[in-house]
Amino acid sequence: MTSIVSSLSVNQIKAMSTTTIASLSTDDVAALSSTQIAALSSSQIAAIETGDFEVMSSAQISAISAAAVLGMSTDQLGVLSTGNVQGLSTSQLAAMYSTQIEALDADQVTALSSTQIAALGSASLAVMSTDELASFTTDEIAAISTKAIVALDADDFAAFGSNVSALTSKQVSALSTDQIALFSTTTIAAFGSDQVAALTSSQIGVMSTAAIAAIATDTISSLTSKQLSAMSSDQIAALDLDRTTALTSSQISGLGSDAIGAMTTDEIAAFTTDELAAISTKAIAGLSTDDLTALGTNVTSLTSKQISALSTAQIASLSTDVIAGLGSSQIGALTSTQVAVLSTAAIAAIATDNIAALTSKQLSAMSTDQVAALDVDQVTALSSSQIAGLSSGAMAVMSTDEIAAFSTDEVAAISDRCPRNRRDCPDLQADLGNVDHPDRIAEHGCHRIARQQPDRRIDVHSDCGSVDRLHRSDCYRQYRCSHLQAAFGHVDRPGRSS
Repeated sequence: MTSIVSSLSVNQIKAMSTTTIASLSTDDVAALSSTQIAALSSSQIAAIETGDFEVMSSAQISAISAAAVLGMSTDQLGVLSTGNVQGLSTSQLAAMYSTQIEALDADQVTALSSTQIAALGSASLAVMSTDELASFTTDEIAAISTKAIVALDADDFAAFGSNVSALTSKQVSALSTDQIALFSTTTIAAFGSDQVAALTSSQIGVMSTAAIAAIATDTISSLTSKQLSAMSSDQIAALDLDRTTALTSSQISGLGSDAIGAMTTDEIAAFTTDELAAISTKAIAGLSTDDLTALGTNVTSLTSKQISALSTAQIASLSTDVIAGLGSSQIGALTSTQVAVLSTAAIAAIATDNIAALTSKQLSAMSTDQVAALDVDQVTALSSSQIAGLSSGAMAVMSTDEIAAFSTDEVAAISDRCPRNRRDCPDLQADLGNVDHPDRIAEHGCHRIARQQPDRRIDVHSDCGSVDRLHRSDCYRQYRCSHLQAAFGHVDRPGRSS
């Protein structure tokens, strides 16, 4: 018999009691239109026999209002075909209680589309089993809302398997630190570049060293400087050689001294010249002396600012090959304190072309042993202004060949330091830097001092040779009397003496 239900108005449907609804036959229920279904209340929906839901069409199921769908029992939901589940609207799913979602079996959950998954809240997602979550496709995983994603635990993410790589950057960023901290190494290893880059500094900070070590080598380069700076020294130390080698110059520039110090010597030695130059001046202190030794001549790629930021212990550890390879700007960047700790071998290794880069302050910081280590070519490379800055002690340790190599301008640079108002040179014996005029010395020679200052008398014959007077010259050496004859090279009348 044809059901008369289809002829009832919406108001008549609304007026039906739950008892009347419950008494409807299967044919009656099947005859209800979408408009009539939409008029049913939650209590009326609840009154429909469970078996009747089995015959309802997808159109009828989707017509149930979001308010009325809350009346569906778990038994009623349980009998819905996968087709009817697919017919559930996003508003219906969003309105459902978590207990209703929990009533769906694995097949029904599998039948949900990405659009339907996106409508689920955190409570609904939280009640799904790991088996149900494991059935999610990559599109469905990506469809989970950022509000709902926080409901998943470590086991849930593990259930995604390699599909976890489908998580969007926004989803990853939305994860709590508690969720991230519980991630397995397998889950982290499955993260792609976009996901790794999406991790916040806070999330990075709670990751275990094992999790850090699990980041895929080909995704390491996606870490930002901010993320790397958020890593502890233990986390940095967990990165192996392949992973630190994968770091870019830009990433290295964001590392602190603790991070640099946490790397092994082999890892530091693998840095390219560009990567070395990228280390910040604050982080450069993290390089150990072993690191600098392992870098060898690559140290020469350090910038002038980095060089001046090195500690004295670091500077002292540099090999002669490294010192020899430093450019003029790097040599000029050395502080006086750094110069003072260089070994004599290191001083001797400074390239002749770079000697001119030494400042007067650097030269004055050198010990007499360091100055003595300079060879003829290096001394010859000194400029007049550099020589003018040398102390009498420094001049005293130079060889006669080095003194003899001085140009007239360089000698004049020393002469300019002499006081002009004195007629004699009472301090010539100790230091020819204290004279009254170079021409006067040239005219009267050492014997004048011996004659005028008997209390400071010197053995002219042994110190200067049998000299009447020195060759008249506009140059004068800041040197001890014993080297004058060799320094000036020739005299007028060697037969006379004082």
